[in-house]
Amino acid sequence: MRVMVLIGMLVVVAVNVHAAEPILIRFSHVTSEATPKGYGAVLFKKLAEERLAGKVRVEIYPRALKFNDDQALLALLFGDIELAAPSFAKFRSFSRQIQVFDLPFLFSDIDAVNRFQRSEAGVKLLDSMLSWDQGACLLG
Repeated sequence: MRVMVLIGMLVVVAVNVHAAEPILIRFSHVTSEATPKGYGAVLFKKLAEERLAGKVRVEIYPRALKFNDDQALLALLFGDIELAAPSFAKFRSFSRQIQVFDLPFLFSDIDAVNRFQRSEAGVKLLDSMLSWDQGACLLG
């Protein structure tokens, strides 16, 4: 099953390829571990550490233990965390159109969301988030 939680994850990772120590990815989100976003964070940690064994270490900060959604966006810019999973509503200053994903009941089910994201309009909408010049990118 595709993990939709990864959509909207904002990541800024400073990579030092010569580092002897594993790269630390600090991942902040506001939900508990027993939510789709929480499960997605744990899956990200598992896959990153398995596939990049010894090269990457992921620390997860759920339930806004480190930052709330508003603080997380600034923390990314200042290098206090490398990964965050804020609500799409937090991106309105970058792209107001992305708020379509916050409209309850616009999509009948997750398959409708997937179809929209793969459609021409959906791709254009998601690509609008990729034109940032701050070095951020969307994972999904």
